[in-house]
Order: sequence, then C-alpha cells, then structure tokens
Amino acid sequence: MKKRLEPLPPGEIFKVEYYSVPRKSNMPASHYHNCYEIYYFLGDEMTYFIDNKSFHIRKYDVIFIDKFTYHKTWYLYNTNLERYLIYISEEAFSKVIKDPDVLSKIYQLFKIKKISLPESFNQSMLQDFNNKIYPASNPNATSIEKLKAMLSFFDILLSIIDMIEKGIIEKDDSFPNSKEQRVSQIVNYINANYSKDISLDFLAKRFYINKYYLCHIFKEVTGLSVVDFIIKKRLVEAEKLLRYTSYSITQISQFVGFNNVNHFITLFKKRYNCTPRAFREEIR
Repeated sequence: MKKRLEPLPPGEIFKVEYYSVPRKSNMPASHYHNCYEIYYFLGDEMTYFIDNKSFHIRKYDVIFIDKFTYHKTWYLYNTNLERYLIYISEEAFSKVIKDPDVLSKIYQLFKIKKISLPESFNQSMLQDFNNKIYPASNPNATSIEKLKAMLSFFDILLSIIDMIEKGIIEKDDSFPNSKEQRVSQIVNYINANYSKDISLDFLAKRFYINKYYLCHIFKEVTGLSVVDFIIKKRLVEAEKLLRYTSYSITQISQFVGFNNVNHFITLFKKRYNCTPRAFREEIR
C-alpha cells in the first residue's frame, strides 16, 4: 500500500458506497482513513479487526470506525458480503450538529465500534439506505440530493443514539480468544509507546511469549508483521502531526519514534509516494 487510503475526494464531506460481489479476497493488510467510516453489513457473517480487537459481525450489524484507526476485514468463502459504506468527514458532523452534547454522543459511537440493531429498526433503516441515501452516490446527483441523503443518515445516527440511551440495542459483541487477547495487549502497548524503542525481542520478553509464535499470531490477527505495524503506527501519527501542527520534519520524526530523520523520510515516501514536506504542502 503505497498511497494513502482517502475515500473522500478533496472537497467532499460525505460519500456512500454499496458492494455486493462474491467473496474473492480479503483486505491484504490493515489500513486506515483520515475520515470516519460506517460499515452497514447485509451479508451472512464475517470478522472485523479494529484497532486491537476482533468483532464477529452478522447481518444488519453496524460498525463505526474512527479516523486514523487501523481496521481489516475477514470474509468466509462462498458467503454473501453485501454492505453499505459511509465515509464522512469531521467537517460534516460540525456543520450539521451544533449541540456539543449531541456531537459528543455521535463521536462516542466510534468508541463503541459495533452495534447490533433490532429487527424492526433494520427494515426502516435499510429502506432509507436504498431509497434516500444511496441514490445520492449517483454522479449526476444534485447538491440538494446529496444534502438530503446526509441528513437522512444523521437521522439514523440520532435514532441509534436514542436507542442506546434507552437500553434497546446491544453495543458490543466482541469475542476475543486467548490468541486475540495476547495480540490485543501487544497492540495496546505499541499504540501507547510507539515513540519509544520497540523491538520484536523486547515485546517477546515483556509479554512472555516465544518470538516466532508472536510473529505468527500477530500477522494472523492483524494482517501485518509486528515491525510493519510499528512502522505504520508511527507513520500515521506523523501524518497527524504534519496535518495539524507546525513542528519541523526533524521534530516529528523524533516525536513518533524514528531515531534517524532520513530513515523516516524514506519510509514516509515509500508509503505515501511523497516526502513529508511535500505531503504537508499538498494538504495545506
């Protein structure tokens, strides 16, 4: 993956996609977006790895993926993988929702990550997606049609929040086994200490696990090697600093755990197809 995965084109704040194709392959590796993603699953069943936890997903489950959060899907062969995908920017939330308390509750959905909806609500929600929201993905859709689609989607979000507060719907159905729990602990450590010197030998010793077994289960659960995960974590944190701060390239390199700024620039260019400086100039 050499290019940033940015599903929202420049200037767009809301986008909806629909997929219904035979399962051929899974995501090659964990990835992230710089916008929020909502995954409305209409297939049979699958597994979703988000940040540091695996979720068992069934038909009509809704997944909320925070921006800059690694995620990866696993689909079973010969199963239906139909789903809707919503990509939405932070700007869209702030434009529509003016009440900070309501806005906070919407962002909290992305901390919950998975929600199972009642059957009665699924029927009306699916109808809204089919008839009101997805038609706005047509290239010829007008700005009014796109706005109406986004407002319909916000109405669904507010209904979900209302049901959560009333205790009507389930919020989480993760099923970590011992292998996933161990990987989760290691991912949590990396996420909290990416700026420090972290080696494979160090992690194996700290978590009392054979180094080769650690490599095997980490790749199996996350789709990435331990080293690649650490590098990508550091690069995504560097991307945030390039976007939202004025720190120098050298400072950012040090902040995210690279001891050599030239090594940082090389890895950044390999992933993003541009230097950190060119990236900053482009987004500004």
